[in-house]
This record gives sequence, C-alpha cells and structure tokens, in this order.
Amino acid sequence: MTKIAIPTKGSSVDGHFGHCEFFSIVELNDNQEIVRQYAKTSAEGCGCKSNLAEELAQDGVTLLLAGGIGQGAIQKLKAQNITVLTGFSGTIDEAVIQWKNKDYHTDLSICTEHHGNCEH
Repeated sequence: MTKIAIPTKGSSVDGHFGHCEFFSIVELNDNQEIVRQYAKTSAEGCGCKSNLAEELAQDGVTLLLAGGIGQGAIQKLKAQNITVLTGFSGTIDEAVIQWKNKDYHTDLSICTEHHGNCEH
C-alpha cells in the first residue's frame, strides 16, 4: 500500500506546500487504485517550521505530491523518508493520475517566495 500526502486548497492541489488549507491523504492499493482518501489538518504558518513532516511520517505517508515547495520543507520531509515530487496541479484525482503517468518534476520546483524565512 502507498500513502500519499497532497497539499490541498479547496478541492485542488495547492501551489505552495506551506500555505495549504489541509493535506489530502490518499491510500492506494498494490494496483495503484485509490482505496481511501481523507483530509489532515495542516499546521499554521510555514511548513518547514512545523512538525508536519513528523506527523505525516507517523501516519505512514511515504510520498508527497506538491505544486511547489521550499527547500526547508523538502529537507524536513526527506529526513522523515518521505519522497517529494513537484509540478502537480488540478484536482486530487488528477494529481494521482499525473503521478501514475510519471507526469511530474524530479528536479523539485523550489519556492523562493519566503526569501530565506524557512532556512535553518
């Protein structure tokens, strides 16, 4: 089983990890079919300054699909053995389809709008 976290705003992928309303957690079976989907509340403020990475890891998340994400958050997620992929957009179902079709960025689109506020 694969457990994916997707930063969400409304019913779509949020363009910035740290500003999302909540995380959509999607569980896939071995055939990569969605068997469960639920919302997880996100912490207030910058994602890299929260303990969200640890919470996602405790929930069994191993993959995060983002639109954009800052370097600090990437480092915290990777430290929890969560793979980060970027370039996702659209609805949650569309993001999962993009992932299945390998239609994403592996070079990690880094958000720089914080101007260093999330560096450690």
